[in-house]
Amino acid sequence: MNELITALQATPPSTWQILSLCALAFALFMSLIPGKWDPTRFINDKVKHVLTFMVLSLLIDLAFPAASVCWWKPAGLMAFGVFIEVCQHMTRYRRFSFGDIIANGVGIGLYLGISLGIPALVASEGGCQPWPECMSVLFNL
Repeated sequence: MNELITALQATPPSTWQILSLCALAFALFMSLIPGKWDPTRFINDKVKHVLTFMVLSLLIDLAFPAASVCWWKPAGLMAFGVFIEVCQHMTRYRRFSFGDIIANGVGIGLYLGISLGIPALVASEGGCQPWPECMSVLFNL
């Protein structure tokens, strides 16, 4: 696991930025296809929202590790979630859902809670870069 964390840290932010953009585009695509074409339709919708926005939060954190203002990351992801719901409202086969927006916020909040709630992270400098410290504490590396 230590090698994985080292590899994640060694990967240039530009790679994570491209991956983040691809993940955002994929999330938008999956949210706008008709439900009958969704290969993940057997998974609870709210669970998908929570997991998706936890992963997107992680990717955004890895993509912008030196960001001096951390608030824009969750705020931007929440805005993206609202944008998805507005786009769904414009289709005939999807609906706007406040529940989905709340689930997105729960996913972002869970990621922030995991990454910022660990004592080793609170004591470390650069509170905007939680991933390595978080994983080290979680997996006792």
